[in-house]
Amino acid sequence: MKLGLFFRLACSNIKKNHQLYVPHILAGTGLVGVFYVMLTLANDERIENIKGGYAIPAIMGIGCAVVAILSVILVFFTNSFLMKQRTREYGMYNVLGMEKRHVGRIMFFENLISTAISLVSGVLFGILVYKLCCLFICKMLHVETILGFYVDPMCILKTVGGFIAMYFAAFLWNRFRLARLRPVELLASAGAGEKEPKVKWILLVIGLATLGAGYYIALTTESPLKAIPDFFKAVVLVIIGTYALFLAGSIAFLKLLRKNKGFYYRRKNMIAVSDLLYRMKQNAVGLASIAILATGVIVMMSTTVCLYTGTEETIKTYFLDGDADIFVRTVCRYSEEKDGKWESHHFQLSEEEVRKLTEKTVEKFGSKVVSFKPMRNFSDVFHFENGKGSIYEMHSSFVTIPAGTVQLIILPMEDYNGLSKQPVTLADGEVGWFALSGNSPAITKTVPEQFTIGGQSFRIAKEVKKLSLTPSEAYTTDTYGLVVPSIESLEAIIDGLDRELQEKYNGDSRYYLYGSAHYTYSVQVADAKKLAEVDTEMEMESTFGMYLRDRMDELGYNEDHTDGYAFWDSTWRMRNELFAIYGSLFFLGILLSMVFLFATALIIYYKQISEGYDDRGRFQILQKVGMTQSETKGTIRRQILIVFFLPLLTAVVHMLVAYPVIRKLLQLLMMPNDKLFLTCTGLTIVAFALIYMVIYRLTARTYYRIVR
Repeated sequence: MKLGLFFRLACSNIKKNHQLYVPHILAGTGLVGVFYVMLTLANDERIENIKGGYAIPAIMGIGCAVVAILSVILVFFTNSFLMKQRTREYGMYNVLGMEKRHVGRIMFFENLISTAISLVSGVLFGILVYKLCCLFICKMLHVETILGFYVDPMCILKTVGGFIAMYFAAFLWNRFRLARLRPVELLASAGAGEKEPKVKWILLVIGLATLGAGYYIALTTESPLKAIPDFFKAVVLVIIGTYALFLAGSIAFLKLLRKNKGFYYRRKNMIAVSDLLYRMKQNAVGLASIAILATGVIVMMSTTVCLYTGTEETIKTYFLDGDADIFVRTVCRYSEEKDGKWESHHFQLSEEEVRKLTEKTVEKFGSKVVSFKPMRNFSDVFHFENGKGSIYEMHSSFVTIPAGTVQLIILPMEDYNGLSKQPVTLADGEVGWFALSGNSPAITKTVPEQFTIGGQSFRIAKEVKKLSLTPSEAYTTDTYGLVVPSIESLEAIIDGLDRELQEKYNGDSRYYLYGSAHYTYSVQVADAKKLAEVDTEMEMESTFGMYLRDRMDELGYNEDHTDGYAFWDSTWRMRNELFAIYGSLFFLGILLSMVFLFATALIIYYKQISEGYDDRGRFQILQKVGMTQSETKGTIRRQILIVFFLPLLTAVVHMLVAYPVIRKLLQLLMMPNDKLFLTCTGLTIVAFALIYMVIYRLTARTYYRIVR
């Protein structure tokens, strides 16, 4: 037989089965287009070079990996569904005299045509959408629009090559399945019914145990740093539990309903429950997949929207509720190597000297200092044992923090009173405290009322008004501000901690305090917006460093280590960095949510078609034995509602349980605003439910048309 005949048969089959192939082609088009967009964003130097664009390549690289994995799953899913629906037709070809190799050629051309259409349309779609994506990214990062139309041939080749490999692997799998079936099996497989499934009690216990364990981890995680590994553990456990409970728990629940005679022996309930029970085995995996995808959409959109919309509030909180434009940090200790050992020394300018250098720096850039307040502090993570606090050295971000560990920002009373509108008075040996990391419990839960730190003894006296302080590192565990009586007390603590670490390391390595022992000053300047527009952050820091070295030379510090012993944080630099990170995450969340939504709609659509063909004969028989048209519609509606909204309900429950641990993760990203996250989560759930309703109505119509 000539290849032209196989090609014409393949074209005719695709046309006749357009109800099956059009969604398959659209799915391929969407996946190819999104993958091309993400891959091009990860490789476009124009994007990387814009202000704040440095984070986009890495984040889009993560997105490419997620889309690639999901693409493999969806490609095999759609091909498996097409194979299931077409096996009767392939069997008919076999019975009429075609050999399996001839049927395989028809299948090859069908796959070739649909793949070619998906790849061409997907690449064209990606090229057209890429420009819109660039405009959207520039808008989110608050930078000028990138002009010109960009096409990356290498990204096209990688995208096309990757998807050809996926589609070809799926074809080989279908061809293998075709070769194993006999003609009679091919004719009967599409209409094969399901036996009544048995309850798999072991799987049910596994599902309850894993889901319960995942929920327990999510609800009991207290440390923000511990939330990172705990979140991924909980995700894996919840996914396993969801699939296991849909496979075993749903069958057990339906059998319980069947035993309830008052509920079951009603015409609508009997048919709906019986039909769901017999087909739940094939429905379970699809329903669980929908629930997991829906949860992913809700989690991604709620978190990324919260981060992006809360950027300005984060900046305001970080900079003392908007009372500062710049933080100037000068290291108060430095270390140097002598004879193979590290020695530590004081490296400290007076407040007045730092102020003069700051004023001199900003005046060079056309501004002046309006307010200059010291907020000298020492920040680190401490572990308390037997009333003594020692620096807890974390060598990995994925650690289990032991009990009695807390992050402290220690500052003197005089600086606290200069920043707070409610000054406090502390006696020698007393400390005041305030909670920083969200809804932290009382400090005495971790720190004993009488404690020693850096060789200094203190007593927790009172809770004071909270200041908007942020540690040198993100919140890693419960975090508190600690107010000590004087600057001398703070310096004594730093000296004592330094001695302890020097004794611990015996001078063999640079001591740990180097990265933490610095003094910070809060600065307000005139025309901060003007300085932000000209982007003088790095120049200002460099100029300050130059003035600092000159001053150190005057004081007799001639060592090269004085370079870089001053650090600047400004509202405009932080704004650029946060918009870069949060904007990129937000854009990735939008793209992945679209892919997840499309995958959800595709699974639901194919599920409705498959069940429609299976149910058509059954409902026709029921109508012949007396069931009215309205009763048939009511039964169908009830069955569809149960199947459709069970995954949505499951996704909402997953999100509500995950809320505490996600809130801890947001604290690591400097977003402690619980109300904003709660609002974003609620709005995301409502928006997703509305979209889900639209998907339900559209796919239900397809089901009704088939069943009629």
